Amino acid sequence: MNRKLFAPLLTLLLVTLACAIPGTVTPPDPEPVTTEPVVPPPAAADLTLDQLRNATYNITTFSGAPQTVTLADGVYASSSDPMAADYLYVSIGDLVAYGDLNYDNVPDAAVIIGINAGGTGVFTYIAAVLNVGGSPVHAASVFIDDRPMINSLAIASGEILAQTVIHGAEDPMCCPNTPVEQGFRLYNGIELALTRRAGQSGGLPRAINVTAPLDLAAVSYPFTVSGSVTVGPFENTLGYNIYTPDNTLVTSGSVMTDSPNPGDPGNFSLPVDLSAAGVTGRVRIEFVEYSMMDGAVVTLDSVLVNVP
Repeated sequence: MNRKLFAPLLTLLLVTLACAIPGTVTPPDPEPVTTEPVVPPPAAADLTLDQLRNATYNITTFSGAPQTVTLADGVYASSSDPMAADYLYVSIGDLVAYGDLNYDNVPDAAVIIGINAGGTGVFTYIAAVLNVGGSPVHAASVFIDDRPMINSLAIASGEILAQTVIHGAEDPMCCPNTPVEQGFRLYNGIELALTRRAGQSGGLPRAINVTAPLDLAAVSYPFTVSGSVTVGPFENTLGYNIYTPDNTLVTSGSVMTDSPNPGDPGNFSLPVDLSAAGVTGRVRIEFVEYSMMDGAVVTLDSVLVNVP
């Protein structure tokens, strides 16, 4: 027999015998394995200006009693008569900033709210608005001034930054004339804490600048915070305050600058070690120059660091 034909015939014979033997089962072909694709949850949609202009805002800080208003196209008016005893007019301004305020990688917003209860005063606030599933939720507000000028509004590294012109001690009520740069961070979802304040002195910048570590840097105890002042404080002394991630004051004290003469620029540094106190997370260290007249904040700067 031809060898080329023998091998295929032998294979066919063996297969036929196997099928004929009782109890012999030919295994079925395996079912194809299918894997469902993993679909990530949809990202929260960015807040729109239209949403912000038609959102509900809490104005309790203005009224002193729990009160909310819902805007319609950016405006709420309790009545059309400004002379009414309960007249209230609330509006949001043209400046809007977008950015993450609560470190969830979802862009939130900051808006300017003006409140008028009759008369000439327009009490102006910066409001933090969180993006909750694509819907605006007003979290907190901070008062700026009566009829200030707010020239810019931004959000960077979780901080609301505003360049403003407010009323100084000698400015007439009609005309604010004191430039101030301010910063605020949202804490506990309900509070905007002052984190930056800089102004002018004799026409020159008056500011504290924390230079190291960088904002939101990861650090381990012990570490040193350093910075500079453009104008030396009274007796070359700054105050410092250190806060936990929920904005609880942990410790405070004073630190010296090395300004060679009163009012000269200078530098400062502060060693920080709160390992014994177990303070971890986003820790804020702020440096403050207080007024010798009334204890008010003249200048302030802070840094937020991540401590494991």
